Amino acid sequence: MKRLMDIYESCKTPIRVAYFAFVLIAFGFLVQNPNVNIFYTFRSSIILFIAELALRIGEFTVMNLPIIFMLNFVCKRAYNASPVVMSLIGYFTFLVTTMLLSPQNLGSQAYMSGSGIGSIFNVATGSRSPLETGMIGSFLVAYATRAAFIFSRHRSNYSLTNLFSRDMAGIVYNFVFCFLLGVLVSYSYPFLYSYLQRTIAFIGSDLSDPMRIGLYSILDRVLSILGLGNIIRYPFWFTAAGGSLSNTMTGQSILGDVNIFNYVKDTNSAYVGAGRFITPYYVINMFMIPGIYLGTLCSVSDKKDRNYLWIMFVVAILLSIAAGNPLPVELLMLLTSPLLLIVYLLLIGLVSEFMVSHGVYLGFSGNVTNILTAMPGSFADYIINIRNASLAYSLRSIALIGAVAFLICFLMTWLYYRFIAFDFVKTGKGDEFVRMLIDSVGGIDNIIDAGAGLFKLNVYLKEPERISIEKIQDTGVHRVSETRDGLSFEIGTSSYAIARRIKKQLKK
Repeated sequence: MKRLMDIYESCKTPIRVAYFAFVLIAFGFLVQNPNVNIFYTFRSSIILFIAELALRIGEFTVMNLPIIFMLNFVCKRAYNASPVVMSLIGYFTFLVTTMLLSPQNLGSQAYMSGSGIGSIFNVATGSRSPLETGMIGSFLVAYATRAAFIFSRHRSNYSLTNLFSRDMAGIVYNFVFCFLLGVLVSYSYPFLYSYLQRTIAFIGSDLSDPMRIGLYSILDRVLSILGLGNIIRYPFWFTAAGGSLSNTMTGQSILGDVNIFNYVKDTNSAYVGAGRFITPYYVINMFMIPGIYLGTLCSVSDKKDRNYLWIMFVVAILLSIAAGNPLPVELLMLLTSPLLLIVYLLLIGLVSEFMVSHGVYLGFSGNVTNILTAMPGSFADYIINIRNASLAYSLRSIALIGAVAFLICFLMTWLYYRFIAFDFVKTGKGDEFVRMLIDSVGGIDNIIDAGAGLFKLNVYLKEPERISIEKIQDTGVHRVSETRDGLSFEIGTSSYAIARRIKKQLKK
C-alpha cells in the first residue's frame, strides 16, 4: 500500500488534469449534442465558440495524458526539474525508435494518431508512424529517466561521461536507455498486438454470446485505462467485427455496432442486437460511477472535510450522469485501490453479459470524432429514446439493472474503505503502523480526535509541541501537513480504518 501511495502522490496532479479535461469535453459535448438541442438549442455564437474550444482542448489533453503523467511523475520523484527535459528527450527517442524499427503493416489503431503528440511525427515522415503504447510507454520512459537521473548522480569521476555535466550525462544515459526500450517494444509489440487481434476476432465471431460481450467490456475498460482504447473500440464500433447489415434494395452495407444502431433507428430496419457494445456505458456512467463516488464520500468521517467535499462529489455525480467518462475514476482506483478496480471490472463484465443474454440493447447517435474521448452512455442519449416504443424494454431494463449496479458499487466501495483497505493480507503491519503513528504525535493522551478525509487522516492534538519529527519519518508517510488543530497524514484508502482504530483507543 505504501508503494501505491508513493505512485499516487506522484500522479495526483495528472489525474486532476484528466478530470478537468473531461469536464471541458462534457461541456462541449452537451452544448453540441443534437439530443440536447432538441430540448434547448444554443444559438449564441460566443457559447458555441467556447464549447468548441473546450471540446478541442479537452480532447488534445486526453490524447496526451501519457506524456502529462510521465512529466509529472519524473519531476515529483526526483524533486528536480532536470528530469523533465531528460524525459522529453527520452520519450521522443523512444517514439522515433518505434517509428523506424517497428513493422508498419499492423492495423491503423496500432499507431499514434495525428491528433496528439504523434502528429509531429506523422507530418514529418508521412508513411511511418510511432507505435501507440499509451500509458505503458510513458511509464517505461519515466522509470528509465529516473534510473538515468540516479545513475548520473553516482557516476565515477573517471568515467567517459565526466566530460559532461551531471545533467548532460543523465540525458546521454537516458537516450541510450530509451533507445533500448524502443528496440525492445518495436520487436515485442507485434506479438502482443497479434494476440489482441485474435481476441477481437474471437469476440466478433459470435456476437450473440454474452460471455464474449462481457470480455469485450472488460478489455475495453482495461485498454482505455492504459490509453489504448482505440485498438478494441474501432473494430467493434465501425467495422464488420461489430456486425454488418445489408440493404437488399439499395445494396448498401452497414458495418459496425454504432453505424448499425443509427441506421436501424433511422429506417426502422429489423436487426437484433444493435448497440450491444454501447449499452454497458449507460450503466457505468449513470449508475456505477455515481455509486463509487457516493461510497467514497461516505468513507470521509471528518465532518470539516465532508462539509466541503459533498459539493464536489454532487457535481461529479451529475457530470457522470449527464456526459460522463469513467476514465479519471478508473485511473484513481488503479493507483489507490487496485483490488476495488478488479471487482469493478468484473462487475462490468457481468452486467454486460446479463444485458446481452436478456436482449437489452441501446446504442448512441453521437458523431464520434475521437474514439478515445467519446461520451457514449449519457443521460441525454438515454432520455431521447424514451419516445421510441421499440426501445422501451431496453430503457426499463437499463434503469433496473443500473439501480442494482449502483447499490453494489456503493456497498463494495463503502466496505473496501471501511474494512478491506486496512492490512488486507493480515500481515500485522497495519496495527504496527497505527501504533507508530500514535507515538509520533505524542501518544494517545495527546489526541483529541481523529477523522478520515479523502485519502488522508486528520489528527487533532492537545499539545502540538509534543510531535516528534523523527518518529513521523519512521512511519514512512511522505506527505504530512500541519493544520490549525493538529496534523494531516496522506496515507491513502486505509484512512477511515485507521481513524476508527484511533477513536476506539480514545474511548478506552
